[in-house]
Amino acid sequence: MTSVSAPTPHQAEAAETATAAGAGAATVAGTAEAPGIPAQAAVPRGLVLGVQLPLPWGIPVRRALDDALGGEPGIEIVDVPATGDPDRRPRVLLIGPGLRAERPPAWFGEVEWVHTVSAGIDSYPSWLLSAPVVTCSRGLHATQISEWLVTALLTGARQNSWVTAPVTFPRPTPGALLAGSTLGIVGFGEIGQAVARRALALEVDVVALRRRGRPSPVDGVRLLPDLAGLLAVSDAVLLSAAATPETHHLINETTLRQVKPGVHLLNIARGTLIDQEALRTALDDGRVRLASLDVTDPEPLPADHWLFAHSQVRVSPHIGGWAPDLERSIARRFHENLLRYRSGQPLIGLVDPAVGY
Repeated sequence: MTSVSAPTPHQAEAAETATAAGAGAATVAGTAEAPGIPAQAAVPRGLVLGVQLPLPWGIPVRRALDDALGGEPGIEIVDVPATGDPDRRPRVLLIGPGLRAERPPAWFGEVEWVHTVSAGIDSYPSWLLSAPVVTCSRGLHATQISEWLVTALLTGARQNSWVTAPVTFPRPTPGALLAGSTLGIVGFGEIGQAVARRALALEVDVVALRRRGRPSPVDGVRLLPDLAGLLAVSDAVLLSAAATPETHHLINETTLRQVKPGVHLLNIARGTLIDQEALRTALDDGRVRLASLDVTDPEPLPADHWLFAHSQVRVSPHIGGWAPDLERSIARRFHENLLRYRSGQPLIGLVDPAVGY
């Protein structure tokens, strides 16, 4: 295997498993549930892999990728610049968010498979997602995001537990118990399911929104068919759905009238799922007791944004999905998919650009 220099800089970054668009191509080793790759790519020779990753975090991903592919024969890695053409035209593209070209470059017509390092595809241009096969890194963030959620739930419930000076009776009440409360999950993909398993272990009742008529993949979770019903019974609501036109401002003035009074709203999906001005009103009038947000709109927020100053809001800077070995996990997932690609097997993390995840 040969490789070139470190990644070229360019501007820098849920949901249910979806079937991928077949783009009319014949597939091998695929089914309607798990399409394969274009038949002509089943045994590629002299495979050219194009890589474009944002700096600085793209550097450890690239290093992990080089380590993972060190023993793979017949693979040439080329860097794909933000503008202009790569040295060789890639058949496979590993890419991070930030590519903003308005139209596909000439070399893109030969790309058979695009893999994104992020779980969501909302930050990528539509032409990039028109490749015959598109996959993402869905599921790699489930453990760490579910731990973020449990942390937020526990600290939200056990407020006023810590002191910095001696206290006398009556002592401040610590808040509420999680056990016996109800968590509503909007977006019951791999992240939502990981959250549900941990919440159930804390004796939390879990309901989830899932419009497709399939049984719950997690025992003990009750599926609800509509958002209004979920909001009405949930003491805490987690947003973990993909960002699509249908989920834009899913939480808005209307839906915030349907929440259980004093709800704890948590968002680990995308900031665009919440109408933040409607949220401010609901916080001020008590409908929402607390908002814990790992994502906002925009990102990063201006320094003087009201979310930073509001006493009932806690913001983390989109780090819920971080883990010490995340870069290697991304490289391992891509390597596994590359082995599947070369042998004509169905790929992991297939997305359907038409539905947005």
